[in-house]
Amino acid sequence: MARYLYRRAQMKGLLGGSRPWTVIWAALLGLRLLRRVLRDKPEILYREELAPGATLVISTKDRDPRVVQA
Repeated sequence: MARYLYRRAQMKGLLGGSRPWTVIWAALLGLRLLRRVLRDKPEILYREELAPGATLVISTKDRDPRVVQA
């Protein structure tokens, strides 16, 4: 529903020149940006730069890693 209102407000307000729709669009944009700022970001557990030709294997403890030939 919010996506529909955002798009409708964008079309009728910004492109159509309707002031009330522009205000609705600005409010929805503000909420979208606020949610983006306040959301939890995933914690980085490991970071390393890979050299050309290097591989990265991600596995769990439950099973053995599977090697896929490229």
